[in-house]
Amino acid sequence: MTDFDEKLALIQKMIADGHHEKARNKLLQLADEHENNAAVHFDLGNLYFADGQMDNALKHYEKSSQLTPDNPVYLKSYADLVYSEKNDIDTALACYEKILALCPEDVQALMMAGHLCVSLKRFDGALAYYERVLDVEPYNREAQQFIDRVKAFVGAIDKWQGPEKAYKYCQQLVQDGRIDEAIKLLEKVVEQYPDFAIGHNDLGVLYYRLEKKERSLRCYERAVSIDPLNANIKKNLADFYLVEQGRMEEALKIYLSVLEDNPEDIDVLLVAGHTCSAMNRKNSARTFYERVLDIEPWNFDASDCLEKLETN
Repeated sequence: MTDFDEKLALIQKMIADGHHEKARNKLLQLADEHENNAAVHFDLGNLYFADGQMDNALKHYEKSSQLTPDNPVYLKSYADLVYSEKNDIDTALACYEKILALCPEDVQALMMAGHLCVSLKRFDGALAYYERVLDVEPYNREAQQFIDRVKAFVGAIDKWQGPEKAYKYCQQLVQDGRIDEAIKLLEKVVEQYPDFAIGHNDLGVLYYRLEKKERSLRCYERAVSIDPLNANIKKNLADFYLVEQGRMEEALKIYLSVLEDNPEDIDVLLVAGHTCSAMNRKNSARTFYERVLDIEPWNFDASDCLEKLETN
């Protein structure tokens, strides 16, 4: 037995006896002496993991998998931790693909690869992995359940032949007061069609109704990023900035961009006037209210606001 083997055996006995800190210190010394020994880094990773030091565990698991890339145990430990701690799905999936190149019938690795593909919305890839599980274990009920779920999810949108028909059905659900059902269907629509701006916008509206304002904001911002020329979508985001967050400057910029395309939008002219008034920009506010009266001389809101500006 070599000197290294003796030292490692002694350290492993320390670990077995529960002397983790002492064992870790000895392993760190051994790692300095044998920097490129994967087993030392893997044992260090295990100790750090057991002590809840996940960043250190991840560092040593990564090192062990790099030094011995054909060891599925090392790869799996690194993949699981980089996914759970860093949410790095792509790296985790790449590790599982390496494991499956080494062990193509590893059912656990096939299942994990399938789950990771689902997280990445690579549904065809997920189905392929789950079906490979059934090739190995035809009786595997869990794999069959996931196949059924993925197919049902994909088919839920496909049956509407695109997002538009599903969207119209969502509108009917809202009219009928079935808000939760409308949200669930809209969530599926934007999952399948991530560039469907109106779907994101309407999800924002529905989340707002349910007081889920953080989700609402994310949906509004996503909708505007997809369709920055849609006036209704932009107004929803601007209203949220103004009312919920007091971000008057940003809201005003959006309102002005809406007016560039539709200079006679009475609602936007009024809210732009109110915003300028709140920011003590009286001349700008007066301009917006006067533009409203040019279009609608009978508009009481605008005339009342102008009168208040003159008296304040």
